[in-house]
Amino acid sequence: MRITLRQLAVFEAVARSGQVAKAAEQVNLSPPATSMALAELEKQLNARLFERIGNRLQLNSQGNLLLPLATDLLHRVEQIEQAFTYHGGDLVGRLSVSASSTIGNYLLAKAAVAFCQQHTQTHVDVAITNTQDVIQAVAQFRSEMGFIEGYCTDNRLHVEAWHKDRLLVFCHPAHPLAGKVVTPAAVKGQSWVLREEGSGTREYFVNAANELDMRPEAKFCFTTPDAIKLAVKQGAGLGVLSELALDKDISRKELALVTIEGLVLERQFYRITHKSRQATSLGQAFVAFCENFFNITAETE
Repeated sequence: MRITLRQLAVFEAVARSGQVAKAAEQVNLSPPATSMALAELEKQLNARLFERIGNRLQLNSQGNLLLPLATDLLHRVEQIEQAFTYHGGDLVGRLSVSASSTIGNYLLAKAAVAFCQQHTQTHVDVAITNTQDVIQAVAQFRSEMGFIEGYCTDNRLHVEAWHKDRLLVFCHPAHPLAGKVVTPAAVKGQSWVLREEGSGTREYFVNAANELDMRPEAKFCFTTPDAIKLAVKQGAGLGVLSELALDKDISRKELALVTIEGLVLERQFYRITHKSRQATSLGQAFVAFCENFFNITAETE
């Protein structure tokens, strides 16, 4: 059996994208060559790795078995290349990171750009999704590290406290509760605009609200902070987001805050890594850079 690194790279790219054409762009091959490499890998393993559903390729049980092994092997090869590549002492390589929505949009996007501007031979790919998907990406070796807003109980992963954050309840400036301090009973029966199931923001808010017997029910669910803010600006109800997402809207008086007595919405962000995966020098440098970057940003704002 002769499995090549190119075949495994093609397999991983197809698994990520679900399409041969997109995978071909990622591995710098033509679509026919990509299809041929994938077919050859399946021949070598004597197993089908994908099922075609519509116009997408989806991993089957055999493919799901191979993916973490292939990803880990490709990662180790990348580590070898980095260790024996000299670039005047500067960092080089590509880092794959997953982050939940608030962290990805309002923290890591800025940090990744600044990091790559300082280390010009690096690339940082930030996949922005919800907490549960980030956990799966790290658990399946698709990302070297993840940054989440919710809880992680996966015993395959190492979890460490990262930054702190605060959620805010907000509404349209013309809403009857705008700018007021109210009791939990006063918001019962209100329409809520929340993140989707699996979101760390939603999970944290609902748990805190239920401790006060608020029992909030989502009338509208959206996967992005911008969509939630837009809906609230149109009068859809009360929303809950990180203060990171609301800063400018509040200062421009496009949205108003609602303070609910006894509702504590200060929360912890976490960084997660796989216990079986050794951190790269690039990953370690990025984490250290972020700590310094956010401290400087906080001092200058």
